Amino acid sequence: MTRLIRNGSAFLPYVLIFGVAFARLIAIHPGNFIPMFSCILFFGAARPKREFPIPLFALVGVDIFLTLHKYAYPLDSSHVVTWMWYLAVILLGGALLRGSKSVPFAIGTSLAASVSFFLASNFAVWAAWNMYPKTWSGLGACYVAALPFFRNAMSSETIFTLVIFGISRYYEVLMPPLRADVHVLSSDTPPGS
Repeated sequence: MTRLIRNGSAFLPYVLIFGVAFARLIAIHPGNFIPMFSCILFFGAARPKREFPIPLFALVGVDIFLTLHKYAYPLDSSHVVTWMWYLAVILLGGALLRGSKSVPFAIGTSLAASVSFFLASNFAVWAAWNMYPKTWSGLGACYVAALPFFRNAMSSETIFTLVIFGISRYYEVLMPPLRADVHVLSSDTPPGS
């Protein structure tokens, strides 16, 4: 039973990453309401570094598939910025949140990841694509056009970081007594002794 509990805690980061990837594939994220960075940060905080390529490859694979097959756009340098941000966020989760027990700190880290991604990715879109003039007003227009998506992304990151890291914290606080009880029950001591 103790092994099952331990495996359950290892399983959640994978469920979240592949859930987000699947949600992006089937487009059930209206207006960009998807907790991408919450799940990436949690994976970084919960799993060892040797497993970091797994969510990175899954999310990059989804991006490539969607870009080429669903949206019929070519891959360009703006995609590399996105993929580098995925890597940076998973490393940030591993570095800052692995030992942290603070849900507010996790929310702050998630929001910082979202804000910095908004700034970097929209700059990359402005620089790489021909959608906006290569002027300061064109850059401003690019950011303004992305604001509705950004608002929804910030909302989803806040809500899901609170839930994901809150559940993780709840598990850590309440499960050690349960693990101790399970260990006692699974020993050679006869029941009722």
